[in-house]
Amino acid sequence: MRSLFAALVLIGLLSACGAPGGTGVRPTPTPLTTPSASAMASPSASPTPAVSPTPPAVSPTPPAGFGLASVTGGSVSAADVTAVRIGSHAGYDRIVIEFSGGVPNYSVTPQTSATFTRSPKGDQVTLQGTSGVLIIVHSVTNWTSYSGPTTFQPGYPYLRQALQVENFEGYQQWALGVQGTAYVRVAVMGSPDRLIVDVTGI
Repeated sequence: MRSLFAALVLIGLLSACGAPGGTGVRPTPTPLTTPSASAMASPSASPTPAVSPTPPAVSPTPPAGFGLASVTGGSVSAADVTAVRIGSHAGYDRIVIEFSGGVPNYSVTPQTSATFTRSPKGDQVTLQGTSGVLIIVHSVTNWTSYSGPTTFQPGYPYLRQALQVENFEGYQQWALGVQGTAYVRVAVMGSPDRLIVDVTGI
C-alpha cells in the first residue's frame, strides 16, 4: 500500500509541474517583424520643375537706312550756306543745311556723348540728350558773313538741341544733342542744294 501511495503522489507531482496543455513543451515566442528598408524610407520628394532658360535680350534695331558709322561726301570744293533749319517726323528728326553753288565736303559722325569741343576756342559744351552727332562742312565761302541761325533747342523726341560749334576759316560745324543712342541717315538733294541729316535714338 505504501508503494502504491508513493507512486500516486509522484504522478500527481509530475502532472502539476507539466507545461500547459499537457505537452510539457513551452511555446516558442514569435519574433518581432522588422519593417523592410523600403517601408522605412522617407516619402520620395517631388521632382524640382525644370527652369526655362531666360531668352537673351533682343537689341532694338533702328529704322531702315540709319546707322552708327560716319558718313562723308560732297561734290564741290566751296559753297555758301544759305539756310539751316530743323524739323520733326515720325520716327526721326531732321536738320537741313542749304547751300548755294553745290554741297561742299561734309562729314556726319555719331558719338556716344553730347559733349563737343568748340573751335577755335577749344572749350567744351554739353548739349541736351545722351549722345550726339557732329556735322562738319567745308569750305564755306561766306563763313565771315554767315547770318543764319546758330542754335536750336526744340526738345524733339530725338533731336534735343543743335548748336553751331564752329564757323571759322571756311569750316562750319554743327553739334546735335540726341536722346538715346544716335543713329544717322544722310542724303544730298538739289534744287536747292542741301545736306539732309536725319537722326533717331534707341
